[in-house]
Amino acid sequence: MITVGEREPMTLYAIAPTQFTSDGRSVDGVSMAANVERLAAAGIRKVLLTGAYGEFHSLSDTERLEILQRVRSTGACDSIMACAASLSAEATARLALNMLERGADYAMVAPPLACETADRDVLRHFEYLAKTVGRQLVVYNNPVFGHDLEPRVLAEVMAMDGYVGVKQGTRDTARLLGSVEAIRGIGRSVRIYIASDLSATLTLAAPVDGLTSTNAWVFPDAMQGLVAAASNSDLGEMQRLHRALAPYRRALARIGQPAGVKAAMQIRGYEGTLAVRAPYAPCPADEVHRLRDALAECDTALGASTNRLEVSR
Repeated sequence: MITVGEREPMTLYAIAPTQFTSDGRSVDGVSMAANVERLAAAGIRKVLLTGAYGEFHSLSDTERLEILQRVRSTGACDSIMACAASLSAEATARLALNMLERGADYAMVAPPLACETADRDVLRHFEYLAKTVGRQLVVYNNPVFGHDLEPRVLAEVMAMDGYVGVKQGTRDTARLLGSVEAIRGIGRSVRIYIASDLSATLTLAAPVDGLTSTNAWVFPDAMQGLVAAASNSDLGEMQRLHRALAPYRRALARIGQPAGVKAAMQIRGYEGTLAVRAPYAPCPADEVHRLRDALAECDTALGASTNRLEVSR
């Protein structure tokens, strides 16, 4: 075991895949609420809603608020972050305010979507949100949105009143480390969350505050263990967990997201369906069988004590 000193305990947010009825036409808030309660029993009581992969684009504001209210009504969450990212700044601000008023602790926003912008335009977008919403805003930086925000730009945004955190999803490690350094230099308390759980063995070594994890639903103990190991600077345990999850990573690379994690949740016995919304396709039956084998292989590598949600038979 390589241990180089303790850090402040890190935070883990479970990113909730949106559950739909079998035809995909309606959200299944009842199943999402039941799944949140189940995850809380496994020790994870912080969730991020309506922000998993590309399906948030297909959700109406009404659906997003329905999910939020259903999950909040369970009483199972210590903290809820809800994604308000929309095509316009005005729509984003309106949804963020509604979410904060209806029980979200934080509203997650993104750079301008589907438009060509310069840095000054991006800053103007975030300034509008800061002035209009004014509180509890978390920025999601993800290159899939068409922007991979420069460290300087992220630091400028984090210096604005109303912003309290960033979910950093850049795939450029140098840019990630640069953004952490730039944000830490602004003199304000800002939470920095790593966005990708399956590559977090490297990125959690940076001076960050936590992790957002879709796969906490599938491997709750392993993801809690990863965050705890990072908090304790226990590189050996982080590497062990990373190696143990290799079969699952390979399976997801074949299946893709969000279909992959929904299929894994079905195997684990969660409520809901395999339904995804276009342009995605649900996980094929043969891949579900292969995924089941991958989960079993991971569980063996992790050890029975590291995964309380057993594979359903």
